[in-house]
Amino acid sequence: MTRRTALVAMAATPALAQDPEQELLKSVVANHDKGVEYLLAKQITDPASRFQGTILNGFGIPNFAGMAGMFDTYGAALMQPKSKFYKSPLVFERLKLAAACLKKNQSAGGFLSNLDTNFNSPPDTAFAVRAAAGGLLLARQTNSREIFEVMRPFVESAADGLAVGGIHTPNHRWVLSAALAQVNEILPKAAYGKRIDQWLAEGIDIDEDGQYTERSVGTYNQIIDSALIAIAEKHNRPELFEHVRANLNSLLYLINPNGEIVTDFSRRQDQFSIATPSQEGLGLSTAMLHPEFLKPIEAGNIPTSYRKDFKHNKITRIRRDDHAATVFYNGSSRVMNINKGEAVITTIRFISAFFGKGQFKSEAFELKGKTIAMSQKLEGPYYQPFTPAKLIDSEMWTQTQKQRPRTEVSVFEQGAAIEEADGGYNLRVYSKGTELVPITIEIAFRPGGSLTGVKPISGAPDSYLIDGPEARYQVGKDIIKVSPGASAHSWTREMRYIEAKLPGPTLYLTGFAPFDHTIQFRFA
Repeated sequence: MTRRTALVAMAATPALAQDPEQELLKSVVANHDKGVEYLLAKQITDPASRFQGTILNGFGIPNFAGMAGMFDTYGAALMQPKSKFYKSPLVFERLKLAAACLKKNQSAGGFLSNLDTNFNSPPDTAFAVRAAAGGLLLARQTNSREIFEVMRPFVESAADGLAVGGIHTPNHRWVLSAALAQVNEILPKAAYGKRIDQWLAEGIDIDEDGQYTERSVGTYNQIIDSALIAIAEKHNRPELFEHVRANLNSLLYLINPNGEIVTDFSRRQDQFSIATPSQEGLGLSTAMLHPEFLKPIEAGNIPTSYRKDFKHNKITRIRRDDHAATVFYNGSSRVMNINKGEAVITTIRFISAFFGKGQFKSEAFELKGKTIAMSQKLEGPYYQPFTPAKLIDSEMWTQTQKQRPRTEVSVFEQGAAIEEADGGYNLRVYSKGTELVPITIEIAFRPGGSLTGVKPISGAPDSYLIDGPEARYQVGKDIIKVSPGASAHSWTREMRYIEAKLPGPTLYLTGFAPFDHTIQFRFA
């Protein structure tokens, strides 16, 4: 249960409304105790096991970094009088098992390994320390000395490593710094603060659109925001709050009517994933360390009618109440997507059969009035022999090809222009230059709805042409209409070098250059 859900439930019940903070705490404790029960059932206790004290995933692989969360989970239960595990000898023994396993699996430098991919890893250790340090702080504040001393050895030795350890990705700088700031609050060392300042001297990697380097709206943005908040609070750098505010303000314009957020321009593994703004439940240790979080909060307003150009990242967001679109002119093959509630066009792409290089990816763009235009220019040359002659062995072809004289050069231009229209959007797709080049436009719908007004393409599963005045894609009450069709040929999935088909029903429009067709997307 999220904090907001709990507050709504309490508001609807007069008995609960008498003391909402205590009732929310009661709910948080109950959920937390379930987590403790899960850990007690899954934690390996066999002293003969190499992995005693940890939990294995479904493949039998331990997650040492994730074990640090036991400090927070077991520790908070042991120190919260309302928990049924308050001062539990069993839970305390399990905490000691976890602590011993962590210490056993630390490298000489103080680091844990993530057996999925990263070994002797400062960044994975930093994530672990962030979780463990919360439990350590709580132990100090509640004067739980025995618990504190159980947790301390891992946290301190890991932090000593983080004061000199390296990173992989941009966000790791801030996760390492946040971990050090948390530990420095409890076990202060000059080396910790010095290392934080060394990373901060590089400057925070946020652009004018309010996005960090990785642009990971679905995953890493929230990790960075949390880290910067910790550094600002615990390392006396309040100016970092402004970066967090900028990123959260940016997020407001990346939310679709169905609550999903735009992940398409992420540079990390959440790209193209279905995600919503994080709304995790209030953790028990957080509630104990920050009792103000138990107080009711007022929900802010999310903008629902706007066009916002993220010029640095080369995308435009348009939202009009119950429908939204994202337009990409950032070199991606995805031109735009459309969201009408649960009816979603995952992407629109197009390709021309021009020398195997015609998958459209914008090279130039223009934002002019209501129009978002993008274009690509291609050449298809043939090559002459070298004069004077060169001996070309089996390893030299690629490196010398562009040095050859070119003749019979074919020139081709293709592009797209998007405008808002009454009740939807217009997308103009064109190609010109070399004639009779086949072009195929691909409109991919998210699985789960029904597509009508279409005819199947022979030999191409889940692939269709418009059959009649318009096609309709419907999920529940949400409908996206597409018209008019174009079907000069049926060469679609087999076109050379076309990108892999996405899951779900896909609508195709086809033609030959010179081609100029405007597709209307409307909402019922």
